[in-house]
Amino acid sequence: MQSKTAMKSLFRTSLIALAGLSLSACSLFGDDDEEIKVAPLQPVSQQVDTRIKWERSVGDGIGDYFSRLNPTVAYGKVFAADRQGLVKAFDKETGETLWQVDLHSLIEINEGSDDSWFGGLFASPFPARIAGGLVAQYNKLFLGTENGDVVALDTETGKLVWHAEVGNEVTSDPAVGDGMVVVHTTGGKVISLSADTGEQNWTFEYQTPTLTLRGASAPTIVSGGVILGDASGKASVLIGTSGQQAWTQTVGEPTGATELESLADIDANPVVVGGVIYMIAYNGELVALELRSGEVRWKRDYSSYENLLVDTDSIYLTDADSHVFGLDIQGGIEQWSNNELFGRALTGPKKVGNYLALGDFEGYLHILSANSGEIVGRMELGGDGIYAQPVSDGNTLYVQTRDGDLYAIEVN
Repeated sequence: MQSKTAMKSLFRTSLIALAGLSLSACSLFGDDDEEIKVAPLQPVSQQVDTRIKWERSVGDGIGDYFSRLNPTVAYGKVFAADRQGLVKAFDKETGETLWQVDLHSLIEINEGSDDSWFGGLFASPFPARIAGGLVAQYNKLFLGTENGDVVALDTETGKLVWHAEVGNEVTSDPAVGDGMVVVHTTGGKVISLSADTGEQNWTFEYQTPTLTLRGASAPTIVSGGVILGDASGKASVLIGTSGQQAWTQTVGEPTGATELESLADIDANPVVVGGVIYMIAYNGELVALELRSGEVRWKRDYSSYENLLVDTDSIYLTDADSHVFGLDIQGGIEQWSNNELFGRALTGPKKVGNYLALGDFEGYLHILSANSGEIVGRMELGGDGIYAQPVSDGNTLYVQTRDGDLYAIEVN
């Protein structure tokens, strides 16, 4: 059973979704009268050099809405977007704006029919509600929206390559590889599209529970298969060419006395290293599964909805209480833990050099030693909080805040 702190933290970040309710306008904040326990920040002995290389604005950001929208780095550029539909490309070293497009205008120009979703509804003041992505591959930038759209833009110019409607919210990163773009919708659908044209290849559906966490785990494409973690706590591998299920394995199991305690969603992205899949569920477990068979190598009792970080030796995770852990990859043996930042709605960790970077709901960027978990640095960025896992490229972190500020931060 999760602690009261975990439950309050869950409500604080507005991750709970009730079936049948409109979720697009979920606020981040719950009952104003509810006291939320948050760790006060203690003084830090700054042992790491951090420097802001540049700062730019990306529209209005995401506001108080749940979102996994993240920047991405590719082709010498940083791509970022806001919820309303503004997409920008920056030079990753200088921060120079290379191009920017407004999704409303872009789709209206290219698909101007009033019968189309964008040309009709989006011609009115409704926002694009970008929530899935950004992912850059095949010289294209892929993103998804809460309105059920998947869009591909040219990474060099920002021009529209294709746009497809999938009928359900896309709130996680599309998986791109093997000529496919695969999206996992909050309605329990996994849809494969052609990366070149956006034409649909196949659809896989599963039954979603009546009560789930807000959002969905991003799929992962590897070795001709699509790895999926679903809202019922099951891991699956789908055959990439057909969408047929090759195997399934339970990661999170509903066992609580109440519906809330029985949440077992897999919302963190699956990670594959050396033929092993690492997955974690909320109210479930951290597991290592054989890629080919789904056989459980080992499992440990951790609960999380934030993305894992896995390298050749270690697994790093932020749990549902915002405790941070470093584990041995071979058997999941805990090497260290840090509970100094509990309740601060920490993002998943991102490695830069020998450090881990995590953002919190007040806009602080925390730097931890990857070897010990000790807090060795901190930066205050503000911006109404850091909501998405930082992105690293060499010794530079790219961090996006809720109000749309994008930072390039050098860490040494």
